[in-house]
Amino acid sequence: MDVQTTRTASRGRVLAYRIIAGILGVFVIISNLAFSVPQFFDATDKVHSFHDLASMPAFMILLGVALIVMMLRADDVVALRVAWAVVLGTVIAGLIGHDFISGSYYVSLVGVAVLTILAPARTELLRFGSPNVAMLSLSIVAAIPAIVFAWDNARIMLQGDPMTDLSGHWKYHHWSGVAGSALGVVLAAIVVSFRSPGDRLWTWVVGFATMLFGLAGIIFSDAVRYPSSIGTLWGVLVFFVGLVYIVVAEVNRRAETEAAT
Repeated sequence: MDVQTTRTASRGRVLAYRIIAGILGVFVIISNLAFSVPQFFDATDKVHSFHDLASMPAFMILLGVALIVMMLRADDVVALRVAWAVVLGTVIAGLIGHDFISGSYYVSLVGVAVLTILAPARTELLRFGSPNVAMLSLSIVAAIPAIVFAWDNARIMLQGDPMTDLSGHWKYHHWSGVAGSALGVVLAAIVVSFRSPGDRLWTWVVGFATMLFGLAGIIFSDAVRYPSSIGTLWGVLVFFVGLVYIVVAEVNRRAETEAAT
């Protein structure tokens, strides 16, 4: 009877995990699209274009996909790690910018914490295996400019005067948002460097997210019109880093496959 109760509780916990992850995932993706996309085509709001597009890699691509994967594959511990990477990035940015509460960054922290309690693979969360050295090295090198970029932007949020914020960047927490996105992408890249053999999904998701961040800088390169823009040069470099990240992972996967045959 105890065994049956345990199994029932376990199934109930997994079901709750899937439902919550699914609801949060759909909300994250739809809210990002609904809030950001119209601003790319509105002359008045186009000033927010870089902030909006550069925030998507972490919040819509990484966190949104992670939550959907958690719903579909409840035992995917990497998805949970990626979610935590994004959350930690936003928490750090929110703390630096002193808008952790006002920016509602605590919401994602609470949500992922609840999912961690329910997660079937929660005991594996911090059990990392051996990293792919090339992927990890690339991630650490990329982290240096990302940290500088995040610090500079989060400090603008802290030092800005809401009374003179005519554009709405401060009001919408764009400075800390883009800072959290940069940190989230880098942290996710580091986490996925400790990937499971043969798991291609997350290297592609992280690589694509990185490339999207770089693309935001290329498309909206004028830092005067689009505050926080990393510009064309850095945009190309970031795009290239994301591409190399995927290539390295694919080369390593092929080597593993050939060694196993």
